[in-house]
Parts: sequence; C-alpha cells; structure tokens
Amino acid sequence: MTRTVLITGGAGGIGREFCKLFNNDGYRIVVFSLLQDELDDLGKALKTQRANVEYHGVQMDLSEPDAAERMVEWLDKEGIELDVLLNNVGFGMMGEHVEQDSKKLERMLTLNNILLTKLCMLVGNRMKTRGAGQIMNIGSLAGFCPMPFFAAYSASKAFVINFSASLHEELKPYGVQVTCFCPSTTRTAFLDTAQGQHASSSGITKFVSAQIDTPEDVAIAGYKALNQKKVFALPNLSVTLQSIWIRTMPLRTMAALVHKKALKEQ
Repeated sequence: MTRTVLITGGAGGIGREFCKLFNNDGYRIVVFSLLQDELDDLGKALKTQRANVEYHGVQMDLSEPDAAERMVEWLDKEGIELDVLLNNVGFGMMGEHVEQDSKKLERMLTLNNILLTKLCMLVGNRMKTRGAGQIMNIGSLAGFCPMPFFAAYSASKAFVINFSASLHEELKPYGVQVTCFCPSTTRTAFLDTAQGQHASSSGITKFVSAQIDTPEDVAIAGYKALNQKKVFALPNLSVTLQSIWIRTMPLRTMAALVHKKALKEQ
C-alpha cells in the first residue's frame, strides 16, 4: 500500500529536498504551500524523478487562522490518510522586537507555532486512533539560544523543541513517533526574507552564518533521523557540538554574548 506524506511549505528550500527523498522511496506526496508556480514546478521535478508519482500540490495561505482545519478537510474530501506529517513551513524576523511589524509577527508565530501545534493535534489524533504514524517538526539550532534581534524567532523554535519532546511522550504508547529535527543555517532564501531595517540584521546574519549547510544535506540528515525514529536530531556533528555548548551556558550569558556579537559584526 502506498504511504503518504504531507509537507507544509514543501515547494522550496529544505521542504523541496524532503519531497525528493520521499518521492524516491515511493511515497504519495501532498504539499501545501503559498505560491502556485512553485508548487507546479515541484510537481514537474517530482514527475521527472519518478514518472508514476502521485503528487498533490495545494495552494493555500497557511498563516490563515483556520488553515489547519481546512487542510484536514481537504484530506478527508480526497480520502487521504497520512502516514507522515512534516511540519516544515515557517520564517524568521530580525531586528529589535519592539520595532517589528505586528501583522508580520503574528503571521510568523502562526506558521511557526500555531499551525504546527494544531496539525499535530488534528493529524496526531487520527494517528493515535489508528495506532501508527510519524510526525516530524522542524526546529532550529536557534531554538536552544536566546537571541537578541532575533528574539521571537528563536523563541518560536524553542517552543517547537519543547512541544515536540512532550508530544512524543504522549503519543509513544499509541505507536506514533514524533521527531524534532533542528538544522542550523541553511543555504536557502530564509536569511534574505528574515532581514530587517535595524543595523543588527547584518550582525545577526554574520553570526548565524558561521556554518551554512546545503538544503540537500540537511534534508538527507532529517530523513535519516525520521527513518531511524529518533526523538531529537541535528544534521551533523558540528551542529550537535554547538547545541551542547549553547545548552551548557546560562541563558543570561548567552543572550549577552549574542547581543554583543550582533552589534559588533554589523
């Protein structure tokens, strides 16, 4: 029987690379994303990779308050049951928190946290009833670190890390696996879209760009972690060591260090 994966924001960046990996293993692929042209382009690429791929690219603004419910309604209408849910969509915002655009901030937190949490609830409930399923939530190395001038984003990923660990324990007795995968900076459009007007943006960019991985390598590491049913994973040894070092530092010390680096390297 064909297995099915749903990937949010899967038409570009890391999500697109995840699609290729699932496609290579014969999955039916469902992608919800904002831009129709990217969805169409992904469909062509997957068809080239595997001629008989079953691909559903659904255009939707996932930052809408009822997006999670509408996604599940679409799945029910199509008669599609998920084996894997991959919560990938999200973005970041640099700059002083008090100077942020409130609408954009709300959209970011909706995508990074609210949508993810609601999908885990709605889809996770069905997986629990069925006694099988896998959920992967994309966190970030930034989730371990208080980051002045990247405050709400790093906090949103801290939420993903803690939420995923808790959800795993809740669903484990019912045969549902939850994995939180935390990459560092990846060579995508993420940093470009995260830029703000504050002078710290260039400093934060330099700080988080000390190591940049390719989306291909990141997706391969995440896919491996999912298949190995890891609860928590980082893409490579270097990022793992960075996360260990960050976690040994007092929060106040780490926040002060990032603040200093951001302003020094602008």
